Amino acid sequence: MKISTLRNLKNIKENFSFKSEAPISEIAIALKEKNIGAVPIVDDQMRLVGIVSERDIVTKMVVEARDADLTVAKDIMTTSIISANLNDEINYIIGLMKSKNIRHMPVTDQDGHLTDFFSIRDFLSAEIQSNLNVSQKHKNVVRYQVITSVLLIGATFLGAFFDLFEKKNIVLISSAVFLIIGITAVLTIQTNKQYRDD
Repeated sequence: MKISTLRNLKNIKENFSFKSEAPISEIAIALKEKNIGAVPIVDDQMRLVGIVSERDIVTKMVVEARDADLTVAKDIMTTSIISANLNDEINYIIGLMKSKNIRHMPVTDQDGHLTDFFSIRDFLSAEIQSNLNVSQKHKNVVRYQVITSVLLIGATFLGAFFDLFEKKNIVLISSAVFLIIGITAVLTIQTNKQYRDD
């Protein structure tokens, strides 16, 4: 599953950002009102230039006793940023965020323009939803396989019971039935592999 699918699963659909001259007091209010832990900072062309997180506010504002109205984003923002793009795989980004201890991941295009901003919670929710979808698809495939097998076997035995087939053809029909069941099983395995790869 690619990051682009997160756009349909994200709880907060609005993507918002602040400019580097935005006062920290304004950013802190936004963090509280939207119940989020960080915001992206962009320039006039919407290129990502930094991130201001709750940790930045605590360690660089509260500890140093700065005035939130007089301090702006560029004074405390984190500028060493790891970003992703919409074609990255979610599992890869989750692993990257865990290894780097990152809680928020900005998504940029090839020119560095901000397109999305996701939290680790968004990624984990997407992973859970993906696993649920794969599980449901797997159950559906197995259900169809079982129904097909039962119908084919039932039809063969009914035909034999009511003497609808010639005796010499029953072996051939039974072989064909089990061949179809075997092909269905192979298709099920391939379908499950495709679901996992998606």
